[in-house]
Amino acid sequence: MIIEILIYLSLGTFTGLLAGMFGIGGGSILVPSLIFIFYGMGFESSIIFLMAIGTSLASIFFSAISSALSHHKKRSVEWSLVAPLSMGMILGAFIGARYAATLTNENLKWIITIFLIVIGIEMIFNFTKFLAKKNKKLIDLSKSITPIHGSWIGFLSSIIGIGGGSFTTPLMIAGGYNIRTGIGTAAACGLPIALAGAIGYMYFGKSTEAILPPGAFGYVFWPAVISISFASLLTARIGANISHSISEKNLKMSFGMFLILVGILVITN
Repeated sequence: MIIEILIYLSLGTFTGLLAGMFGIGGGSILVPSLIFIFYGMGFESSIIFLMAIGTSLASIFFSAISSALSHHKKRSVEWSLVAPLSMGMILGAFIGARYAATLTNENLKWIITIFLIVIGIEMIFNFTKFLAKKNKKLIDLSKSITPIHGSWIGFLSSIIGIGGGSFTTPLMIAGGYNIRTGIGTAAACGLPIALAGAIGYMYFGKSTEAILPPGAFGYVFWPAVISISFASLLTARIGANISHSISEKNLKMSFGMFLILVGILVITN
């Protein structure tokens, strides 16, 4: 058990550093890492992908609190949009958890792989930054439309096991906001996505016929959540400091190639 806790603490440390360095929620690192760890621990194969996704969402919830507060202090959160986005995100994330519970490991494997490769390509070519340079409002983010955007972001994020920043930030930029506000608002929106998604994976995981490991509640493995959350909160700030002393372009290109490689490993496992 001690060795397992050390593994989760190491993963949380690594996740926190990279999340701080690249401004990501950590799900793109946590989900594939947990898949490999749960395989090594001998979890029943039918629940490994769902357990990795649910555990990732529960871990992201705690780190999202710190991230949202940090961005709030820098006045980079557009709170007027957080509420309407969250309404759709909560519903979408819960439905996403339900839908994911009906998918096979092979389906989830392909979804996660495609996401990792797409995000890796985004890291290398930085299309979001290009979108920001357009300095033009491309979509409507009125209060009547915004919950609809929130619902599809919550749905997709819940299936993949992320806090939604990869979708929310480009949405905000396309809606006419600057990239800093987009990132800050996405950080705040990670809370409702992670919370609703984690609750969904716990709820729908209770009815599984598979054998759940000790410490699991539905598709959330709490020993991993606690250890990962604790370590990542301690190292995220260190990662942010490192990012200011190294070339951002080289960092993102390296991490992009890393994500593509991980995606290939997931699909070939």
